[in-house]
Amino acid sequence: MKNVLFITWDGPQTSYMEGLFMPILSQVQTQSEYVFHIVQFTWGSPEKIVITQKAAQDLHLVYSSRTIVRKPITVLGNLFTLYKGIQFLKKYIKNNNISIVMPRSTMPAIMINRIPKRNFQVVFDADGLPIEERVDFSGLSRSSKQYQFFKKEEVRMLKRANAVLTRSDAAVNIHSQTLENKHSNKFSVVLNGRNTDLFKLNPSERQKMRKELSISDQAKVLVYCGSLGPQYGWNEMLAIFRKYKGKNSKALFLIITGNVAFANERIPNELKEFIIIKTVPFAAVPNYLSAADVAFAIREPKFSMQGVAPIKLGEYLLMGIPTIASVGIGDTEQILNSIPNCFLYHHQNPNRVDDAVEFIKNLGDTNFEEIRKYAIPFCSIEKSATSYCNALDKLR
Repeated sequence: MKNVLFITWDGPQTSYMEGLFMPILSQVQTQSEYVFHIVQFTWGSPEKIVITQKAAQDLHLVYSSRTIVRKPITVLGNLFTLYKGIQFLKKYIKNNNISIVMPRSTMPAIMINRIPKRNFQVVFDADGLPIEERVDFSGLSRSSKQYQFFKKEEVRMLKRANAVLTRSDAAVNIHSQTLENKHSNKFSVVLNGRNTDLFKLNPSERQKMRKELSISDQAKVLVYCGSLGPQYGWNEMLAIFRKYKGKNSKALFLIITGNVAFANERIPNELKEFIIIKTVPFAAVPNYLSAADVAFAIREPKFSMQGVAPIKLGEYLLMGIPTIASVGIGDTEQILNSIPNCFLYHHQNPNRVDDAVEFIKNLGDTNFEEIRKYAIPFCSIEKSATSYCNALDKLR
């Protein structure tokens, strides 16, 4: 048995812990000798922390939360939290006989960089390319002191770590270049898997959900599930739906999101009656997805997006839904090349919207089972856990 400490730093809106990482880490425990402890630094509400704590208990994971201080100003609060966090983690590692420390992304890496590595090994979950995401989508300048500090800490962790986890081969290449192509054997790509018993075909649920949403049997339903924002292809999705709607009057667009205000503020008046917006609990997501005929997995293909593995893509494919997905997003292209009835969306192609509409028009009767069969090796939680086990086993 080996105790592993997984450390995250999360905002209040994220549900990655209970929705993604906890199920995967629990599955790793089932398949191996690794036992996971989780320390989550967060400024989420007490109610949100209770939900995460309950999820950890249900999955037999040891969970602790630490408050990220945000006052008097965010920067000072973060520095104070980092300082206190280092002291807390030192004691936690010693008192719980931790063999492997796994910081996820930048802020946990900063803390572990300041703890001498004595009786434990370090596995850096580099996640995607989080610092570059701040440049691409949050306005962080590469010439700023903040960027240079974060980058220095990331490089320090990449060098120090016994193993590094990424979500794509492209991220491995980028980080390897940072290390001047030394220590390339320390990198492993791990998968973002989903529970195949939850995300599965359910014809009776499809009928029930379409009836509940007042969707006729003849209607073609396009679906998007997840966060909304410019980087998630909002304008592209609307353009495709509008054009397809012009060719199929029965077409509808189902949006499953927590960002309801974003959608309502941007939907053109002439399309409002044909767009259904829902906010639902995670467990109900498969029921709503079952009503759909085509799914959107469009992301703006900025530099940082080479490092991500879109979670929703796996959900769509396990449900057997034909999917329109952007090229240039992690390893999406090579995955979809192996799966039937999927459309690779090239953002540089001036005819991309027309081509996507033609793809939807020509789908005919979809073999949902076939899509799911091809998707399982890439998207199941068992395959995800195996990828983690293989990476951790390298430490022996």
